[in-house]
Amino acid sequence: MEAALGVFFICCMSVLSPFSGVDEGELRGCPPSPNCVSSQSMKYNFVHKVDPIVYSTSREEAYKRISKFFHESENIFISEEKEGEYIRIIFFTKVFRFPDRVEVYFPSDKNEVQVRSQSLLGLWDIFANRRRVNSFREILGKAES
Repeated sequence: MEAALGVFFICCMSVLSPFSGVDEGELRGCPPSPNCVSSQSMKYNFVHKVDPIVYSTSREEAYKRISKFFHESENIFISEEKEGEYIRIIFFTKVFRFPDRVEVYFPSDKNEVQVRSQSLLGLWDIFANRRRVNSFREILGKAES
């Protein structure tokens, strides 16, 4: 019972962590561990670096696509959503239900999505966060339906 409560509180603290959100137009940086990728804030750290996702549609259409994907997917909890600008999601792995925090931010001045994906438990994610970001690239790169 105590272990279950401990895991619950750790997950709650992770969801409400001050290391998430947008600050002065940028997503927060990654911790030193290799279980996080970000397109901002650690621009020169090759361990965490991923490119922002460039889209060719309107900002509104790109936001609708990614938001629809999140709302229709399983094992996802949307913890914050600012229409047309920012979404924070907690992904849970299918087998062990490990939580991963994902943030997508749509700056108003560019046709790109800034993204941050971090495993909240463990030290290494076996490139799961990079694969997840690449799946977002495919979603935003689809031709309009």
